[in-house]
Amino acid sequence: MYDEKTIFLLCVVSLMATRGRPAKLFDDSDLNRIIRFAMRMEFRTKAQQELCDAENFRPITASHIAVDNELLTLIKTVNRQRTAYRKNAELYKIIQHKSTTTVPLTNLEKEILGYDWKDRDGFFNCQNALTTYAKLEKIAKSEIERAESQKRQEAIRKTQEQQTEGQRKRKEQERRKYFLGGVVLKYTQFLKDNYLFSPHASEEEILQHLLEDFIVCNYLSDVTNDDENKADNVRKSIKNKHSEIIEKIRNVSKDIENDKRR
Repeated sequence: MYDEKTIFLLCVVSLMATRGRPAKLFDDSDLNRIIRFAMRMEFRTKAQQELCDAENFRPITASHIAVDNELLTLIKTVNRQRTAYRKNAELYKIIQHKSTTTVPLTNLEKEILGYDWKDRDGFFNCQNALTTYAKLEKIAKSEIERAESQKRQEAIRKTQEQQTEGQRKRKEQERRKYFLGGVVLKYTQFLKDNYLFSPHASEEEILQHLLEDFIVCNYLSDVTNDDENKADNVRKSIKNKHSEIIEKIRNVSKDIENDKRR
C-alpha cells in the first residue's frame, strides 16, 4: 500500500493531467486559513456550513483532499468565497469613507450602506450588492479606459493626418521651387547663348534686367510714340527716376544678392 504522501502526489499528478491548467494546491496552512474563515462567519453559505461540518467530523488535512475530490471542490468553493468576502469588505470601507466626503453617493452605494450586516438577509443582500458594485466599477473603468484610448488614438490619427498634409504641401513647394529654378537656369542660358546677355551675367542680374524692361515696355505700350529716340529717352527716364515698381524690383534683387543660401 502507498503511504499518505505518495497518494497525495499521485492525486496531484492525476488532476494536472486531466485539466488544462495546473491544479490549485492547498497545504495545511492554506486549509487552516480557509476553515478558520468559514468557522468565524456569523452567517454561512451552504458550502461554508458543509466545510464546517466536515471539519467538526474530522480535522481536514492536505492528505484528505488529495484523495477526496468532493472535499477538494468544497475547499476551492469556500476559498473563492473567502477571497470575494475580503474584497467586498475592503470595498465597503471605501464606500463608507466616501460617505464622509462631499462626493455624493450613488443609489447603489446608498443601498449598500443601508443593509444591516447583523441580519442574515441584510448580510447576504449586501454581499450580492457589493459584488454587483465591483462588476459595475470594473465595467465603468474598462469603458473609461477604452474611451480614453479611442480619444488618444483619434488625436494621434488627426496629428498624423495634419503632419502628412503639411509634409505633402512642403514637399510640393520644394518640388515646385526646384522646377522653377531649372526653368530660370534654362532660360538664362538660352539668353546668354544667343548673345542677348553677357556670358558672365548672373541669373539674378538677368532676371532684374528683364523685369525692369518689362515694366518699361508695359508703360510704353500705353503711349503712342513712333519716335524711337523719344521712346529710348522715356525708357531711360523711367529707370533713372527710380519709379516705385522699379525700386521694388531692385530691392528684391538686393535681398537675393544678400541671401545666405547663395
